[in-house]
Amino acid sequence: MKKTPVIFFDVGGVCLTNGWDHISREKATKKFSFDYEEMEKRHRLVFKKFEKGKLSLDQYLNEVIFFRKRNFTEEDFTEFMFAQSKPINTTLRILEKLSDKYQLFTLNNESKELNKFRINKFGLDRYFDCFFSSCYLGVRKPEPEIFYKALHILHKEPDECLFIDDREENYQSARSFGLNSILLDEPGSLGERLKTFGIEI
Repeated sequence: MKKTPVIFFDVGGVCLTNGWDHISREKATKKFSFDYEEMEKRHRLVFKKFEKGKLSLDQYLNEVIFFRKRNFTEEDFTEFMFAQSKPINTTLRILEKLSDKYQLFTLNNESKELNKFRINKFGLDRYFDCFFSSCYLGVRKPEPEIFYKALHILHKEPDECLFIDDREENYQSARSFGLNSILLDEPGSLGERLKTFGIEI
């Protein structure tokens, strides 16, 4: 790998907790008292479009939650959704140190509104030069096209880059594309894993 690589970070599970995963959705059904299985069926039908920026948050909620009358408001539900995001402080501390030495980018699957909220809420633009998010690129991991688009925009070759993700399917896709990759099972191990690629904190 090149001496000064470009580093791509996933966000959910690496920099922050997941924004709207099955755990958060299950918590929502308990808080607002509606059926989890029904919501999940509807979520699975539209979440790829949602994360590719082809559905707004309002449209997603209308499809998945507010297709029938509820005893809570969209504002209440949206507030709950956004409140599920928490920082992974061990990663943010590392990003603080890396941001002066390397070009850092996100490469993440996220809907537009949630992505914008998380960037602003946790000041991610302090660390990252650009956000290659699925909602902007119109393609999701693990589809190889997302790696092609990000590298094409940056005029970089795969061996000049390091990709960090917590999901096996994304890690394998990145490796198949030729990216140096870390499968981060435990965020606390990030510092040691970076050292194996010659990246000192």
